[in-house]
Formats: sequence, structure tokens, C-alpha cells
Amino acid sequence: MANSVNPLRAFHNIVANQAISFEAKVGQLLGFGSKLFGLEIGMVSKVVNQTYLILYVESPIPELTPGMTFTLEETYCTHTLKAQQATGFHHAGKSEIATHPCYQTQGLEAYLGAPIHLNDEVYGTVNFSSPNPAAPFQPEAYDYVELIAQWLGAEIARNEAMARLTAQAATLDKLEKVGKIGTWSVDLLSGHIDWSNQTKLIHGVEDDYVPSMEAALAFYPEGEQREKVLQAVTNAIEKGRPWNIRAQMITAQGKARWVVSRGEVEMQDGQCIKLFGTFQDVTLNVERARELQLAKEKAEQATKVKSVFLANMSHEIRTPMNSILGTLQLLSQASLEPTMQNLVSKAGYSAKTLLTIVNDVLDYSKIEANQLSLENAPFSALQISDSVISDLLPEAEAKQISLSLESADTFTDGWTGDAVRIRQILLNLVSNAVKFTHEGGVRVELLSSLPTEKPWIQLDVSDTGIGMSEDVKQLIFERFVQADSSTTRKYGGTGLGMSITISLVNLMGGDLTVNSQPGLGTHISVRLPLQPASLSTAPAAQKAAEPPQLRGRRILVAEDNDINQMVLASMLEPTGAEVEFVTNGREALKAVGRTGFDLVLMDIQMPEMDGIEAFKLINKQHKNIPIVALTANVSPRDVCTYLNTGFTSHIGKPIDLQLLYSCLSRLLA
Repeated sequence: MANSVNPLRAFHNIVANQAISFEAKVGQLLGFGSKLFGLEIGMVSKVVNQTYLILYVESPIPELTPGMTFTLEETYCTHTLKAQQATGFHHAGKSEIATHPCYQTQGLEAYLGAPIHLNDEVYGTVNFSSPNPAAPFQPEAYDYVELIAQWLGAEIARNEAMARLTAQAATLDKLEKVGKIGTWSVDLLSGHIDWSNQTKLIHGVEDDYVPSMEAALAFYPEGEQREKVLQAVTNAIEKGRPWNIRAQMITAQGKARWVVSRGEVEMQDGQCIKLFGTFQDVTLNVERARELQLAKEKAEQATKVKSVFLANMSHEIRTPMNSILGTLQLLSQASLEPTMQNLVSKAGYSAKTLLTIVNDVLDYSKIEANQLSLENAPFSALQISDSVISDLLPEAEAKQISLSLESADTFTDGWTGDAVRIRQILLNLVSNAVKFTHEGGVRVELLSSLPTEKPWIQLDVSDTGIGMSEDVKQLIFERFVQADSSTTRKYGGTGLGMSITISLVNLMGGDLTVNSQPGLGTHISVRLPLQPASLSTAPAAQKAAEPPQLRGRRILVAEDNDINQMVLASMLEPTGAEVEFVTNGREALKAVGRTGFDLVLMDIQMPEMDGIEAFKLINKQHKNIPIVALTANVSPRDVCTYLNTGFTSHIGKPIDLQLLYSCLSRLLA
């Protein structure tokens, strides 16, 4: 970094200077940064999609001007945005980016840049560059360029907010021209106050009302509103400043109203001798603006809340599922008697099916957009139906109702489609039928097309339960909606089942019909246009996951869940590696500092210190140790974040044993 006298003071002097505009401050900051870093070119950019737009530039190259655009991949800033932090290259020609288009076309040897964020979103970059190599950048250089980027982000956000407010004020001015505006004046020499009739009407006083300064201020509630008006009047009298404020007042009849108060001053020999201005009742405008703003905020918040809720739910569900699936995977590799092995196999299948369903239920936006992808493989409808009946039979027996499966005489088994989704459809229908049936029973029937017809398969679910009215039938397919609040209290559930069911049926190009009457039960038919398929006589044996031989290797596992620790210990035991467990990131940091490890499996959500912070601290001191994110956070965005942060790899929970062993083999064997 180039020599500079007290750079923090120089930075503060620029940004704190209220006498110059934002554009002037940016120019001075770019000049300050160029001198500080010893780089000739300074730029502020905005990145939209993959387009890099120059907003401000300080450069000896006349061709570089604001408004120029480049493809983002043509700039070094693509590395900065991918890293999401300050990056630098002091001699590009002798680095791994010597083949970068920016070096090939522009010959820039040195670069230092940082991302600019607005409201947690990437806006662009501030960067400095030079066609000449520079000395390696010191850590404080990265701190300074990030400081500049942070200030730019805050100021750009403030300016955009001010622009919006200015636009709103302009709209309000137009409205005021057609509104009735009251006038007022205060003669500070004589103390005389004059209110027009409209001003008196706004305040709710009689025509003969004689105001005073104290009485005028008393219309505003004590606290923020009164202080706002008092401060405006004080600044006008003492400093000659006009005002234009919006404040809430209480009329003489006790009604709350919002007014826009504008005030001007008349000066004589440097002294304020008169105040005058206008009042306008803008209560309706304020209420409408507030409604619009609340609606906008509600829509934005709903999206954020949904994302946070689904992420939390996914994590909370995947954590215990990791224990279940992990244990079942280990049991499937043990030497069990055939009956037990069959039970473990079925449990594993059911658990994986549940996990698949949970994944897609939690990915709510995907269901909303009908973007679920379907498998297309041979399956047995009879096996699926038998599995559903087997799962729900204990519940039916507990209620002392029947639960049966039948197939039509003309039914032919063997179809091509998504077995998990079809099982999900049938499970939702039968589960609802059992839930809402208290006497009699539930019957599932399988039907299929004749050889002369276009192929289809039909799932019929009939019950003798409580039935539904026409109004309720219209509601059951709505997201998160049940018949009424008493339904939720009595029977539980989220109200998502039928909504998901109809989405899946539609996605398969099928039809769902409902026939029901209150007290007379319900009959639901699902017809799906699937193609016939031949079924193999025996299921293919699942290949056992082979553990890599890691004797002599040391693995650190950061995992705060006791059960998951036990499952991981059992999974890792066959590898022969020496394994040490810690329960949070702080303990992981201490363990790595205390002794050497060949690999770290790092959970993300842990107490005291999370996995990301622990990774950064460990990686800073031990860059040669591979660190794998082992977490229930499995969304594409999460995975991308971890890999961009620097994690060597990512393994989602529930842990797939084959995937775990494959990762260990790749990194350690």
C-alpha cells in the first residue's frame, strides 16, 4: 500500500464534508484510494445480471467513461463478487488469472476491489487497478477498500431512499394544489397570530378563535410530534430556516389528523421578525400511503418469512432424520436374520420416501410453481397400495374401523411413473379418509384401462366418514386451509395435503374428482394417464457402501447432536480412522490448534460458535486441512454459499453412507 499520512483521517474528511455533493465525494474517494493503493484507475460499478456498468471513474485513460458497459466475466470483479469479499492481484501476468479476458484485452496487472451491498444484496463493486504490477497488498489495504465499499453502499442506499421520498413529495405537492390549504402568520414583533378560516377548520376551532403560540403547539401530542414542530419553529426563529414537515395533531374535538406544515421566515437586519406558512390536512393521503406501504412490506415480509420458515423446518426435520436414516443404513449392512433384514429394508425405504416427500413439501415455492420434476420408472401399484395400507392399518385398528385394498377384475399391474409421488398421493387420500372416519371403514380400489383404451390407472378411496359440504369441497385444495378452525383443533394437520395432492395429479396430467355429502362419507377418484411396464420378479439387491481404509488418519467431527454423534461414530468406525468429536465451533478451533487432523467434518448450526465462523478461523491458520460442511442446510443457495466460502465439500443430512465414504476416499484415501 502506498505511503499515506493518516489515511483514516483523510477518508473521514472526505465523507464528512457536507459542503460537497455525493458525486464529488465519490470522485475524491477514488482519488484517495488510487493514491493509497498506488493504482492509477479507480471505478465504482453497478452489476445488473451479468452486465458491468461504470458509474464513476477516476483514470488517466480518457476512453474509460461513466456509462461504459462490459460483460461481467470480462472484468476482474467477477472474482470479487464470487468471493463476496475484497480480492486483489498484484501481478496478474504471473498469477493463475493470466488467461483472464481482462488481462488479455486490457493488460491490467494489478487489481484491488470489494463488493458493494445494498440491503444485503450485491449492487456492484469499487475497484482500483493499474497496467503496472504493484507490491503485494497488505491486509490493511483490503480493510480500506472494504471500508470504501461499505460507505458507498450506505450512501447509495440513502440516496435512493431520498430519491423515493422526493418523488413522493413531488406527488404530494401536486395533490396539495387542488386541496384546500389554510394559511397562517405570526408577527414576532407584535405577537399577533393570524389563522385563515381553513386553518381554523383544520384545527376544529370556532371562527372567532384567537390562537397563541402555546395554544398552537398544544394541538400536537406531547412527545415526538410536539418536539418536531417546536424544533422547526425554534430553528426558523434562531437560524432563519424554513420548514416543511408532516406531523400528527389532535383537533379541538379530539380527532387525530395528519397535517403538512410549511413555514417561511421574514428577516430584518439578520433577525427573524415574522413567520408565515400553510397547513393542509393530508390524513387521507397518509392513510392511503400507509396502506400501500404496509401491503408492500407484507408481501416482501411474507416471502422472507416463508424462506426462513422453510429453511428452519428443513433443518429441524433433517436433523432427526439423519439419525433415523443413518442408523437404518448401518443396520442394513449388519448380519441380520432375513426377517429383520426385510424389516430394516422396508423401514429404510419408508424413511427415504418420507424424506423425499418432506423435501418437496418444504420447497414450497417449487410446488407453487409446479416445478417438481417427476421420475419415470417401472413400479407396482399393488405394492405401493399395500405399503400405504400397512402404514395406516394400526391407526384404523385403533379407531376400530376397517381398512381394505381391492383391485378390479380387469386391473393390470405394472406401470411407468413416479412411484414416490403416486405413493404420496395415495397416502394423503387414505390418511385423510382414516382421520375423518369414526364408524365403518375405508376402502381402496385399483382400476386400469382396457387393452382397447388409451392407458390409465385409477386410484379410488371411499370412506364412511363425516363427509363434506359443497363449500368445504371448494376449500380443501387451498394451501394451508382446512374446513374451519375446529378441524385443525380436532384432527390436526397443516392443510397442505390435498393441495399438494392436486398439484401432483395435475403435474402428471391426471384428474381428481370428489363426491361427498355431510354425514354420508366421501369418494375420491384419481385417474392418471400412465404407460404400462413390465415388472422384474425380484428387486435388485442394494450394493453395500464400502468404507475406505483410513487407518492412521485423524478426523475431527464438530456436531452438537448426541444421537448424530453416535451415528457418525458408527459410520466412521469401519474406516479405521481415529475420530474425535466436539460439540461446537469454538471447541473445534481449540482441537485443531492443539493437535493435527487430516480432515474436519463441520456442522453449521452449532451453539457458541457456528460452523462458518469456525471454518474461517481454522482455514486462516490451517489452509491445508480439508473441511467438509456436514449440515442439514441443503438448499442450492446454502451449498453454493459454503463452497464459495471455501469449504472443501458439502454433505447433506440425512447422510448418505455411500456419499460419505466416497468423499472420505476422495480426500483421504
